[in-house]
Amino acid sequence: MTRRPKTTMSVREMGNLLGLKKVDSYWLVHKGFFETILVGGKMRVVIESFENWYAHQAKYQKVTGEPPGELLKQESYSARDIAGILGVSESYVYEIMKAAGVKPVMVDFRQRFRREDFERWYSSQTRFRNDEDRRRDEEIEESSMSMPDMARLLDVPRSVVYGILQSDLGKEMLEVIIIAGRKRITRESFDRWYASQTRYLKPEDQPEGVPRRHKSYADTLVKKKVKTDSGPREIRYSSNPEYLTIDEAAYMAKVSMDRIYRWIQSGKIPALKVAKRVTRIPRRDFEMFLEEYMKQDKE
Repeated sequence: MTRRPKTTMSVREMGNLLGLKKVDSYWLVHKGFFETILVGGKMRVVIESFENWYAHQAKYQKVTGEPPGELLKQESYSARDIAGILGVSESYVYEIMKAAGVKPVMVDFRQRFRREDFERWYSSQTRFRNDEDRRRDEEIEESSMSMPDMARLLDVPRSVVYGILQSDLGKEMLEVIIIAGRKRITRESFDRWYASQTRYLKPEDQPEGVPRRHKSYADTLVKKKVKTDSGPREIRYSSNPEYLTIDEAAYMAKVSMDRIYRWIQSGKIPALKVAKRVTRIPRRDFEMFLEEYMKQDKE
């Protein structure tokens, strides 16, 4: 004779299954997390209801057996899950979801996000990417360039690139794609555009003796606020990552701008005059000098 499987268990059995004491076991029962029935005047837990609750929560774990939250993980994400997917911090996840209007649900006094709500939001944007999309984006990036890339290639400020994109020829020939929320230009369309005009030329294609029509890319500045020993101040950075401004070099070396000028005049560090009053310092050379300078200072 085949024995019928148990459909209920005692509160004590349920507590032993989860490694709980009597008081904690009855607390779960009275919270109504799962169905209970009276059998012979004694309270018993309906196993099917208990297992359904167990699969939808992550706080309690069986002493032996499968981990909790199997269905919970299929139906929703924790902030940690999303952080891993997007490659951001957990705290930033809450900011992203709040800004996107994705409301959390409370599970075991913790916020989670319904999977369908997250997937709907994810498919509606391009700024944040998962691993699969990041790999796909990397492949596309190889055949395209960013706005700063184009500016460096033509040796012009970024503002000139934006002007090119708004021009009739630019609109007609330059193909703009969006990757991770940022605009990029396909290299194929850039090559077609470049071959069709003579106004914007790469430095190697510039005719000798003809004055430039635009500032160099290295001439443009980016202003950033930084903390110094004397308090916060604004530093002028070069847009070209290969060069430093006098201001930037002074901040890196923690010396005055006058000291940087003296180092240049004494020949300790190389510098380029890219305009009448614009001086740029090759980053690599300065970093090598600074490394030696710091060693000597310690000695």
